[in-house]
Amino acid sequence: MRSPSRREFLQSAAATGALAPLSRMSAQFPKVSPLIGIQIAGHSLLDEGLERCLDLVQSTCRANAIFLYSHSYYAAHGRAPQLYADHGVPIKDERRRDLTRVWLRHSAEAFKGTSLGVPEPTGEYADRDLFAGTVEVCKKRGLKFYARILEPSLKELTGRVANAERAMSIGLDGQISGQPCRNNPEWTAWWDALVSDTMRSYPLAGFQWGAERMGPLSSVLWKGAVPFCFCSHCEARTKREGVNVARARQGFNELHTLITKLHSGGAAPVDGVFTNVLRVLMRFPEVLAWDYQWRAALEEQGKRTHALVKAARPAAQVGRHFDHQNTSWDALFLAQWSYADVAPFADFIKPILYHDILAPRLAHQLHELKRGPLAELSLAQSLDLFYALRGYDPKLQPRLDELATRGMDPEYVGIETRRIVDVVQGKCAVVPGIGVDVPNTSVGAPNGGKRPSDQAALRAAIRQAFAAGAGGILISREYDEMRVESLKTIGETLRELGKV
Repeated sequence: MRSPSRREFLQSAAATGALAPLSRMSAQFPKVSPLIGIQIAGHSLLDEGLERCLDLVQSTCRANAIFLYSHSYYAAHGRAPQLYADHGVPIKDERRRDLTRVWLRHSAEAFKGTSLGVPEPTGEYADRDLFAGTVEVCKKRGLKFYARILEPSLKELTGRVANAERAMSIGLDGQISGQPCRNNPEWTAWWDALVSDTMRSYPLAGFQWGAERMGPLSSVLWKGAVPFCFCSHCEARTKREGVNVARARQGFNELHTLITKLHSGGAAPVDGVFTNVLRVLMRFPEVLAWDYQWRAALEEQGKRTHALVKAARPAAQVGRHFDHQNTSWDALFLAQWSYADVAPFADFIKPILYHDILAPRLAHQLHELKRGPLAELSLAQSLDLFYALRGYDPKLQPRLDELATRGMDPEYVGIETRRIVDVVQGKCAVVPGIGVDVPNTSVGAPNGGKRPSDQAALRAAIRQAFAAGAGGILISREYDEMRVESLKTIGETLRELGKV
């Protein structure tokens, strides 16, 4: 006997009323609207006028949430005026401005557990509590309002937060490194106070944070940087985890010596660079263990951040931002910790999947690796290896000589979104960052660094994200770079998909 087709079954079920319970269930549990967020900096809102700026956002890209820097220590500052988009108001030269890096007000009491200073507004717009004003305007407009922050470096904190150097990592050479040490109690107290006080002070929909960092091993292999962190707090931690500190130091020293010799034009080992990198790691597995503990401390910060946000505002969402280094080419970072391990401490994961700008960024990374661990491979071979490992179609993606002039095919967005969606298995949402008109700020970039988004590719990237199971999109990198044409394309595409 022939089994009924799906269409015949549904027609029969509808005729008999068998689907009525499902209809009632759908009515009781309406479909959740996707998160359509846009990243924006405080000076954009105030330069353009708060109401006017949000009028433009809502009438073009149809965002239902804004992600505003609470502390723009690690933001994209100091770009040339020609890299900003024309939004109908005069464009100011940010290189000549002393903008505040703090867009809200903190309680000094919240920071009493650390000797690091309270984040205070200074410079232009320091007299404006932008968060207080934005809360009211967003409430009136039905917009969700999220704070966002990227973990600051010593360079960004110097002169703005007292005693910042006390919380920084220490290199193998005993010198202060640029990124904070997450095992240092001064740092954990300062970071925790910042998160908790921000969420307790303002009725925010959520808090998105990220740390655009390379671990100690990646820093050596890519940059030839001095290995870190060898402060007393990190050494105590790794000892508790059974890591031999002396051997970790020796292994990192040998690896650093190898890479820096290559960077200075020295001869490669006769038996191969890659072979010698592996040899150091096999002789000194403590290097890998040390690198893993760096990542473990980062994820512990993530767990605390999640707990602090929920303690302050249980309904608020916690978003985790992962930058291009983390999402796309640093295999060590991706291997250290699965997105599935991150998911229990995030309501959503925001991976940077900027298809346009990945190509020139990838070109730079290939050159970096050519100077070090992948010296034996040609740049073309390294690119082929990258495409193969990530599962991209080389027929769709740019050739080596095209990386500077065209973006990645939007399949990149779909593949990486689907990969994370499948890994987290519904434990949290995946809200990819879609890059819009992101400039190339590297020295000697063609067209003065301008990279206007191809509108067809932008449409395709958004479609790829949702087809792969995205719970929304985050329009990125910065609103002040986004052309009105691109914002309109986003809104039109979302309407076509029935997402707004």
